[in-house]
Amino acid sequence: MRGGAILLAFFALFAVASYAVPVPLFPGNLVSVLVVNVPVIYVPLVSAVVNGLVYGVVVWLVFVLVSRRFEEPKVNDIQRKSQRNKK
Repeated sequence: MRGGAILLAFFALFAVASYAVPVPLFPGNLVSVLVVNVPVIYVPLVSAVVNGLVYGVVVWLVFVLVSRRFEEPKVNDIQRKSQRNKK
C-alpha cells in the first residue's frame, strides 16, 4: 500500500517537474528521438510521462528494497519466538 503511494507521488513529482522545466532529461528525451511518429506538440508531454514513469519506478524499487531490508530482522525474530513457544 505504501509502495503504491510512493510510486504515484514520485511519478507525479517527476512528471510535473519534467514538464515544467524545459531541460531534456535522460529517458524522456530519447523517446522523441527513437519514436518518430510523435507530433512536435506532444513531445514535452510524452517526455514528462516517460520521465515520471522511469524515475517513479526507480524510487519505488529503492523504497521496496530498503523497507524489506529493515523488516527482515523483525520477521526472523518472530519466527524464532514462535519456534521457542512450540518447544
